[in-house]
Amino acid sequence: MYEKLYIVPLDENSRPHADWLGQTLARKMGFRLQSGIVSRLPDEAYNANSNQYYAVPILSKLELLKGSEEEIILAVTDEDLFIPSQNFIFGQANSVGRTAIVSILRLKPEYYGLPEDEELVHSRLLAASLHELGHILGLRNCPNDCVMKAITNVNELDRRPDGYCPSCLLNLTLPTKVKI
Repeated sequence: MYEKLYIVPLDENSRPHADWLGQTLARKMGFRLQSGIVSRLPDEAYNANSNQYYAVPILSKLELLKGSEEEIILAVTDEDLFIPSQNFIFGQANSVGRTAIVSILRLKPEYYGLPEDEELVHSRLLAASLHELGHILGLRNCPNDCVMKAITNVNELDRRPDGYCPSCLLNLTLPTKVKI
């Protein structure tokens, strides 16, 4: 794949997960891991009524940090995220800006009153990240048993494979732009 990818932790609790995720995506997908971008959650994205962060302005802020349009930024946070049409989201991508964000909060079993399980968190984080990166790379939600299948809860996320179906893989390998 050889895309330049920045994994940006937006808070201290997400840093170890972001480090693991970067190494895993570089190995699994062939991303060229980059460093040097530091950011935090913008105050204006915080909604005090719901104690959540609105994902869209975060993606807009992240886009300003990019050095070129070929770069991808995937931000990781331990805070809860939402968009107006959903009361929470695991992640969100902006394919035009080539930015994405994933929240770890609802990926943790302890959020649901269960014992901690770092391996489960990593599995969920990888699946959610691959989904958002798929959107950045031009994929849409997929009806197949695929990481691009739309999900609404963590149980569906656990049942979703951590890879792309043959149809999505084909779409990832087909050229999408002709550069002159």
